[in-house]
Amino acid sequence: MHTRQTTIHIAAEDAGEAAGLCRELMVRGFHGATRSLTGEGLGQIGADDILVIAGDFERMNGGERRLPALSHAVRGRTIVFVTRLRPADIAGLGRAGFRYINTATTPTVDNLVFLITQIDPNTVYRASKQQALRVEKAAAIETGVLSFFRMLRDGGPMAPAEEVERQRREMDDIIGMSPMSVWLDLFQNYHDGTAQHCSLVSGFTLAFARKLGFNDRDTSRLYDAAFFHDIGKAVIPLEILDKPGRLIASEWEIMKSHASRGYEILTRDDRTAGEIARIARDHHEYLDGSGYPNGLTAAKIGDPTRILTICDIFAALVEKRAYKSPKSPEEAYAILASMAGSKLDPDLVRLFEAVVADYDTGQAGRLFEGTGIV
Repeated sequence: MHTRQTTIHIAAEDAGEAAGLCRELMVRGFHGATRSLTGEGLGQIGADDILVIAGDFERMNGGERRLPALSHAVRGRTIVFVTRLRPADIAGLGRAGFRYINTATTPTVDNLVFLITQIDPNTVYRASKQQALRVEKAAAIETGVLSFFRMLRDGGPMAPAEEVERQRREMDDIIGMSPMSVWLDLFQNYHDGTAQHCSLVSGFTLAFARKLGFNDRDTSRLYDAAFFHDIGKAVIPLEILDKPGRLIASEWEIMKSHASRGYEILTRDDRTAGEIARIARDHHEYLDGSGYPNGLTAAKIGDPTRILTICDIFAALVEKRAYKSPKSPEEAYAILASMAGSKLDPDLVRLFEAVVADYDTGQAGRLFEGTGIV
């Protein structure tokens, strides 16, 4: 029985190939990492881990002689997953002690998973279970958030605080399955209030996307952007994040940097680079060009960013903070309405009123009791 999660280490001379294989394995529930074939110490990996050597055998600079030296300490858990292997090459690698060699003309992730199964079937089982749980939990959380707003709309019984806390833990579990988990752990431990703010913004964003009739793919991308939108605050000093009074000019410049710092963090991962990173960077931009970090004007601010900005502002207004009391939904929406046209999209602000109508501060206060969200 494994006491820790097995990591599949992908070592390839082509960093793009290593990243691609790693990404596909992680989608299937495996825990992956990339390594460089140009470095030393490939043998210094965990005893329960698996090393995958990938690439073009003929371009590996003495592959048959070089591979044994690179993987001497983990030969029994090494997969040779390369192209252009001749029968003599396979025989030579076999004599060198390699047992798990891809013999397909074109290596695929299915072939790789088959070889991993031969080494450690329990790892494949756990990955499959992880993938299934991810889908199941994602559906459960979406259902939970929608149920919350439905209860508020219909005036039904409120869920107990422990149920809300359970849903929050499940949300954290899903995010923990992402390659961003290191940053999210830092985020959660560093400043729990901001992490909870992101959770609340995600709930409003999900509800708004459903009101707008978004399809599942667009809803999912917008939800991801909402959850990650303030990740850059993980590098903002706590004395600024929690300052009870107004920030001075120099502190405000540091605070504003969280948008661009978040973009830098999110672009490091293929699954959050691109649209998610851009929405996170631009969620403080206003139609009249008065926002930050780039002073974008209406023509350069897409609808997903406009939607997230509205949800972010509303969540911040109805939240309890160390330096302010929460505003009522009516007060918060009045502020949004005052910004419509000049700073916020007036049509979207009007449509967001339906989400506000489903939200009541008194009821939400009981629902989120003990979670620190209000």
